[in-house]
Amino acid sequence: MGDTHKNLVFSIPLPGGRVARVPIDVLEQYVDPSARLAHGAAEAEEDVTAHSMSVDPTTGASIWHTDWELGQCDYTDENGFPQSAYAWHRHPLGNEYTEIYQK
Repeated sequence: MGDTHKNLVFSIPLPGGRVARVPIDVLEQYVDPSARLAHGAAEAEEDVTAHSMSVDPTTGASIWHTDWELGQCDYTDENGFPQSAYAWHRHPLGNEYTEIYQK
C-alpha cells in the first residue's frame, strides 16, 4: 500500500450527527485484535439472528454488546412505548436492556 495507505482518512460517525475524520495511522494505534463489532458486516451475512441481538462473528453466538455501537436497536422510551431506531446504543447489563446515546 505504501504512501497511499498512509494518506487514507476515515470518516467515523459520531453521536449528534457529527463526523470525525481520522487518518489510518492514528486508528491503527488503537486496533484491538480480539474485539469484534456486534453490528459489523458479518451480521448481514447471517440468515437468522435472535431478535434484538447480534451474532458474534468469531464464535457465531448471539450476544448483547456492552460497548457503544451504531446500529439498529429496540428499546422502551420514557413513556413505556416500544421503539426501534438506528442509533448509538449499548446493552450495559448484557441483556435486552438498551441505553441510547443522547446528547
